Amino acid sequence: MPARRKMLFVLGAVAVAVIAALIAWPATPPAPEAGAVVVRPTAPAASPSPAPVPEPSASASPTRSPIETSILASIGDSRAELRDVVARRDAPQIACGEKRTARDPVFRRFVWLGHLKMLATDDGSADFGNIAAVCREGQPVP
Repeated sequence: MPARRKMLFVLGAVAVAVIAALIAWPATPPAPEAGAVVVRPTAPAASPSPAPVPEPSASASPTRSPIETSILASIGDSRAELRDVVARRDAPQIACGEKRTARDPVFRRFVWLGHLKMLATDDGSADFGNIAAVCREGQPVP
């Protein structure tokens, strides 16, 4: 009996391996019909040299909202950048977003209170959360 069990075990293992191989085997594409057009994707050709990236010229300034212009003026850095700037609808003198400057190349959250001429930058402290609360609509204006 032990030889028969061993043989059944080997046959079962072979059957499982064959089934697994059939499942994992990649499907071959069907043969095209006579007269059919076959479209196959090709690998993009590598360009011999990278294409130059045009640098923004000083004469072509990006279109900015008046709030963004005021925020950039309060930063006082000609290379400062803003992103995701949102002004409160019920208090347009309050804006929040992210900024980065030449001295701090990482985008950091900010709150701008135009009527107070104040720009608060997220320094990682818990206190910034209290200041950033004014960005939510309906919050009292300081």
